Amino acid sequence: MMNVLDLIRSKMLKTKRLYDAQFMMAKTYSGVTDLDAHHDESTQESSTKELTYRGQSYKH
Repeated sequence: MMNVLDLIRSKMLKTKRLYDAQFMMAKTYSGVTDLDAHHDESTQESSTKELTYRGQSYKH
């Protein structure tokens, strides 16, 4: 049988995990960009680039 303190602890963890999940979902769908310095392109790099593929030039 579980100890009363274990029951309280598990309830607190469940509540915290629910709060964290709701926070992440709200952040994702609120239009706020989630910046990742290692994977996201900066605004300067995301400008149109002139590329060539098999002799054909195109803008990306």
